Amino acid sequence: MGDSTFKNSDNGLWARLKRLTRLYYLRVMRTKAPPRTVAIGVACGVFGGCFPAIPPLPIQTLIALGTAFAFRGSKIPAVIATYISNPLNWPFFWWAQYKIGVFFIPLGVNMNMSEWHVADYMTMGWRGVTILMVGGLVLGVPTGIVTYFITLPLIKRYREKKALRLLRKRTRK
Repeated sequence: MGDSTFKNSDNGLWARLKRLTRLYYLRVMRTKAPPRTVAIGVACGVFGGCFPAIPPLPIQTLIALGTAFAFRGSKIPAVIATYISNPLNWPFFWWAQYKIGVFFIPLGVNMNMSEWHVADYMTMGWRGVTILMVGGLVLGVPTGIVTYFITLPLIKRYREKKALRLLRKRTRK
């Protein structure tokens, strides 16, 4: 199975991504904590995932865990939810963080967005990182709040359905 999984077409990649997404979804849903606590954790993770991803530093994870501790959210869902930002969408997040950050704090970092490259972010220095962090904060707050209000009813519904399945199974015996 080892090498053959990598030789498959894009279908194999999508199947693996779908399976991994389902695994993380179930891991969050099965967290043994009240639904409100899990939803807060997911919202904190999405909030953290909106900050710039700097590959060698786990900034997103630290922000997610810090906010989960501060708001008494579940930590595992917080860490899992940071994967809303992944290498496939980092360029979009960086672009959005940059545009939002420059709007709020114009520090004189000019980038030609028509000829933009990912490596350009690594050369921006502290001003660029500040712009990206402010952009991530402004992007993350509403995204985290919306995530909480979407996630809470989903968790409650999942647990109700699970309880009904268990009840039906027990009454059949």
